[in-house]
Amino acid sequence: MDKQTVTLVEIYTQSLVDVAVQNHLIAEIKQDLRSLLEVFQSTGLGKHLSHQGISHAEKAALIDQLQKDSHVFVANLLKVIVQNQRESLLEPILRLAEERLSTISNAFALEIQVATALSDEQRQRLKKVAEKKFNLTVDQIIEVINADLIGGFILTANHKIIDTSIKSQLQQLKMNLK
Repeated sequence: MDKQTVTLVEIYTQSLVDVAVQNHLIAEIKQDLRSLLEVFQSTGLGKHLSHQGISHAEKAALIDQLQKDSHVFVANLLKVIVQNQRESLLEPILRLAEERLSTISNAFALEIQVATALSDEQRQRLKKVAEKKFNLTVDQIIEVINADLIGGFILTANHKIIDTSIKSQLQQLKMNLK
């Protein structure tokens, strides 16, 4: 992104973050942003909104669908983005706003990578470990099955990582033997 685009993303993001903080709606707005970002991730919506061959009316119709289930403040942001024809910036704005709200509340999503599915008890124990080691609150757990890990787990939250996977240990052993 060029400097002007980064500035625009910052401005839109900050307005939503300010409204969420002032109205004590951080958790609600953050959950709404996560839901929208899941739509972007699962559908590739960001590419459609950035595509030059898609008309403004079609982009507006897509965003209109997102507004229906959104919190009123998020819906208002979506309206402003459509009015200003900034649809291509929507995904980066949502990502940055979610990140900033997480930082303000010190509540983050925890990604747990494991070789096989976890039980609820294991998930809760890993949540407690992450909260203690990373000094944060976990407000969402994302479990990712990655058979390449062989065993162990990788915890990731707020750009911090704990990696106890057997794959990682084998790679470390290999490096030490060189």
